[in-house]
Amino acid sequence: MTTVRIALPNKGRLNQSAIRLMNKIGFPVPDGSNRTLLAEFSKGRYQVLLARAQDIPEFVERGAADIGITGLDLVMETGRQVENLMALDFGRCRLVVAVPEDSPIQRVEDIKDGCSVATTFPNLTKAFFDKMGKQVNIAEVTGAAEVAPQVGLADVITDLTETGSTLKLNHLREVALVLPSRAVLIANAKSLTEKRARIDEVTSAIESVMNASQKRYVMANVPKETLQNLKTLLPGISGPTVMNIMGRDDMVAIHAVTNEDEVNAVITMLKRVGATGILVIPIERMVL
Repeated sequence: MTTVRIALPNKGRLNQSAIRLMNKIGFPVPDGSNRTLLAEFSKGRYQVLLARAQDIPEFVERGAADIGITGLDLVMETGRQVENLMALDFGRCRLVVAVPEDSPIQRVEDIKDGCSVATTFPNLTKAFFDKMGKQVNIAEVTGAAEVAPQVGLADVITDLTETGSTLKLNHLREVALVLPSRAVLIANAKSLTEKRARIDEVTSAIESVMNASQKRYVMANVPKETLQNLKTLLPGISGPTVMNIMGRDDMVAIHAVTNEDEVNAVITMLKRVGATGILVIPIERMVL
């Protein structure tokens, strides 16, 4: 029996979102409080391996896992030879260059050669400054790069940020973008050849969940005379579905898919044309 092993982050910023995604596609992966490192699903057809996010690119490259979820920043930093299958809809952040608030540095061009840069991403940082024509000294740390200027380890840092709040909390400000990042699904090249059908099952399921995440299913009873306008206002996937209502010649039932951020406007529009029985339902999956 062919088994596909999926590597997921066992902790950190991607852990809970990755586990929720697996749960939505039918794999009840234990949460971070459970110490299980390897779990089987679908009668052994799939295994889920919980590992450090920074180790997942290596696990996938070496075939210890067939596919895995990790950050694009970690894939780029490690330089592992893996196939990037798709970008996921969580884990958005960016690797930035930051300096103390009172620093005279306003842009990368102001950074002098020989400057010390503290980072947990030495390879990406070196590549960035090399591209900018800057000769800097990399001070590699395993975490908390934001405190490096305070303790005199470095004048500049590169670090991941989502909102910039941690930088502000540590009296730092962003001066340049090194890399935009997000969670990605990666694969072992050999596995893509040997286990393609099984891997496609997973990617298709993930795509259907992501397609559905920002959509809502709307149902309502509306006057027949408003149908022509509603076809324009409620396009759905290929137009709203219209059904007759037993015993009513003046009303029809419509079903349509709309964007989550447009739901309130859609409800207001439906009420304006005399709709009743309006229902808005989350969509579990959507296969386009």
